[in-house]
Amino acid sequence: MNKQGLLARHPIAGFFVLAYAFSWIAWSPWWLGQDGLGVLPIPGALEVVAVVNPLGIFGPAAAALVVIRATEGSAGVRRFWASVTNVRLGLRWWGVGLLGIPALLLAGAVLLPGTLSSFSSQGLAGVLMIYPLQLLGIIFLGGGLEEVGWRGFAQPRLQQRHPPLVAAVAVGIIWAVWHAPLFLTRTWDTPRSNAAEILLYVVVVIGLSIVLAWIRNASGSMLAAVVAHASVNGFLGVLVVTFPGSLVETANWWGLGVLVAAVVVALVTKGRLGATDQQLDSSTTTVAGAASR
Repeated sequence: MNKQGLLARHPIAGFFVLAYAFSWIAWSPWWLGQDGLGVLPIPGALEVVAVVNPLGIFGPAAAALVVIRATEGSAGVRRFWASVTNVRLGLRWWGVGLLGIPALLLAGAVLLPGTLSSFSSQGLAGVLMIYPLQLLGIIFLGGGLEEVGWRGFAQPRLQQRHPPLVAAVAVGIIWAVWHAPLFLTRTWDTPRSNAAEILLYVVVVIGLSIVLAWIRNASGSMLAAVVAHASVNGFLGVLVVTFPGSLVETANWWGLGVLVAAVVVALVTKGRLGATDQQLDSSTTTVAGAASR
């Protein structure tokens, strides 16, 4: 844990190892219990999942804090946490996270064959009513919290050593594999019945990593990535209710709009993904809070 230790010499690798360790151990009652491999006598009850899932999701954030504490001390942790809790975010980026991402998912969904014909208004009013509360829950206890590690710690540091697009793809691959224990459970709500669906999931996650990296870089705010990630998870629930039985629900083609956006962002920014020269300068401190643009 000291500044001459292993984490100080290999902070990025240390972060990824710790993120996996923290999350996989926290999720172990789920994927090793009766809902998973059946190694542990833990029932596959919703109450168990509701407790262990948020703990596992916190793994990347916990890993980031441990590595920063080991390499930059308590002052570094305070700076990093200030960037996490910095709520200064321009209206444009609130719009991207809260409206742009759902629009992207919807546009991709309606392009899929059979989606429009599966439309159902049953339950739609109810899911839209609880959507704001669900979004807040995802930000604080769900997938949005992952961004503290992935886009808050890993992306800024990797893109100081490698091109931003390469960094985003690397984070995306590691992020996708991080979910591996959940593929062993019955209740995780991601299509994974065959190798093709798993491969498509990995590709979509890589695409989402590129989009979120662009949002993080271009906005200068970690909160923008958190809100965007939460919108992905939350709005997928709306799409599943709206288009039951479609490819949105039964396959990972829900990410078609994300993949198109990732290609566009990569081409338009020429692989920089919105990163400024200062963000790519390895001599700058990446944990300091940045004012939103």
